[in-house]
Amino acid sequence: MNKKAIQALVTDFKNYAFVLLAASVFLYIGVVLPDQGKLGIYDTVLMITTILFLAGAFVSFKISLRYKKQLDETENQ
Repeated sequence: MNKKAIQALVTDFKNYAFVLLAASVFLYIGVVLPDQGKLGIYDTVLMITTILFLAGAFVSFKISLRYKKQLDETENQ
């Protein structure tokens, strides 16, 4: 892969991670707000989704770092 494609992947995965992180914060706020008329299952679903989004953000950051290291190695050669 060329440098431009790797740099695009780094940027894409960072953006994915930030979007997932922002969405998980939004969902967590839905759990924290007072529950007026909410069923208990909604809090559980929101927390599970929040955890999945946070895990996805973590994985996306890790993939972004892996591509960044690959980019650094190709620049050093």
